[in-house]
Amino acid sequence: MLEVFDKKALMEQVDGDMEFLGETVAMLDEDCPALLEQIRVAAASGDAEGLAHSAHTLKGMLANFCAEPAELAARELETMGREGRLTDVEAANDRVERETGRLREALHTFLRAEGP
Repeated sequence: MLEVFDKKALMEQVDGDMEFLGETVAMLDEDCPALLEQIRVAAASGDAEGLAHSAHTLKGMLANFCAEPAELAARELETMGREGRLTDVEAANDRVERETGRLREALHTFLRAEGP
C-alpha cells in the first residue's frame, strides 16, 4: 500500500520550512472542500468537462504534497471526465474524497508531530 504522502520528498519540496508547509496545508484545507463539491456536482449532473477541469485542478494541488494515492484518484476522475466515461464516477469520486481526507488528516498529524 502506498504511503499517504512521501514525507522526505515533501520536506525537500518545502526546503524543510515547516511554517511554509503549515501555510500550504491551510490553503489545501480552504480550497479542497470547494473542489470536491465541484467534482460532486459535475459528476451528478453528467458534466464530463466540468469533472475533468475540477479533477485536474485538484490533482495539481495534491501533487504539491507528494501524495500519490490522492493524486492517482484525482487523475482517474480527470481521465473519466476527459473521456466522457461517467459510468463508475461515483465510486471514483468516493475514492478521491477518502484519499484527500486521509491526506489532510496525515498532514495535520505530521505538522503537530514536527511543530514547535
